[in-house]
Amino acid sequence: MKKSLFITGLYVFAAFISVAQEQPQKPRIETKPYGFVAWETIFDTYKSLDVRDGELHFYPLKPMFDDNGVDVNKKNQLQMLSIITRLGLQITGPDVLGAKTSARVETDFYATANAYTYLLRLRHAFINLKWQNTDLLLGNYWHPIIVNEILPATISFGAGAPFHSLNRSTQIRFSYFPVSNLRITLSAIAQGYHKSKGPEDAQRNSGLPELLGQLSLGNSKSLMIGASAGYKWLTPRLYIASSNTGTHKTIGQYLLSCFVMAKQNQSSFKAEVVYGENLTHLNMIGGYGRVTESDLNSDYDYANLRTLSTWFDVDHMMGKWAIGVFGGYSKLNGSSKNYSTIAGYNRDDDMNYVYRISPRVNYKEENLMLGIEYMLTTAVYGKTFDAQHKVTSSLDPVSNHRITISAKYSF
Repeated sequence: MKKSLFITGLYVFAAFISVAQEQPQKPRIETKPYGFVAWETIFDTYKSLDVRDGELHFYPLKPMFDDNGVDVNKKNQLQMLSIITRLGLQITGPDVLGAKTSARVETDFYATANAYTYLLRLRHAFINLKWQNTDLLLGNYWHPIIVNEILPATISFGAGAPFHSLNRSTQIRFSYFPVSNLRITLSAIAQGYHKSKGPEDAQRNSGLPELLGQLSLGNSKSLMIGASAGYKWLTPRLYIASSNTGTHKTIGQYLLSCFVMAKQNQSSFKAEVVYGENLTHLNMIGGYGRVTESDLNSDYDYANLRTLSTWFDVDHMMGKWAIGVFGGYSKLNGSSKNYSTIAGYNRDDDMNYVYRISPRVNYKEENLMLGIEYMLTTAVYGKTFDAQHKVTSSLDPVSNHRITISAKYSF
């Protein structure tokens, strides 16, 4: 009897081991590739400030007339591109320090400068630790002023730049959720390939990170509102050649924003207002320069140019079809000090204002999306300025009409 029970036990144990071996063990690290292959045809009617062979469009250049009075910038242009083709890897792993862990690496062929177009660049590379009420992000990601829930749905690359911020930076970002629909975020940021105009090491030389706090209320399914406030420091020069002396003159620059998103059924509305000093690291107009009264060869003070930028985006889904429209307006508001264009660091400090209206339609079938977008961008440049660089008279407006036809195959 005992022998029979022992043999039966051995069979049960062997069967248990066999079943356990047949069941696959869940890997400690899981990876999921994602991305898309893109194709675009872009047609323009006026030569404009753009980068990467015309992929990212800002606004028309200032008119330039020849001896016959013809504006030579008024010229049709055509381009085909696939440089926004994207590849990413989403990574999840075991819990660490009581937090769910994940990471992401993402790249495309947009590169980091015009000279490197068609080469790979780092879009995102970050680690995320998520506790019950807190999140910690470490790495290269969207600048915190860019809220994922409030991104424009434009077909053209750039998500509405230069009206909407476009910036990726290395950062440490801490988010706290005291209640389910309230998010408080604090960030410290270092500039990467999206830098302020001027010396590339100006922020590094300051010895300080850019700081930004953000408060958002609501959720991505119905309504969200929020605001951000930030401050950064730049030290453009360490040495004055004319006097053979060092300088650590540092300038501070503030940033403010507020945003809203509302959804109902198949429609959504998003809008944002940004105001601040030297927003060039966000790919906006503006900059900073020397205070006029100071000597060019001295340890001079700096004057910031102030920029106002606002945009809206409306989108409506109709089954496999989607229609939408983006609108943006940005204006230079001069400085609080007397500003000199000599020894300045800026993106078109002779701009008065620029605006854009951009309707679109796209169709999605499985993992293939086809879209077409018309973009009217009009720029008005200043003709005369006061001592604080506020426009007192303007040149005639110049406009570019852009048509983008796009195809994306996602995976």
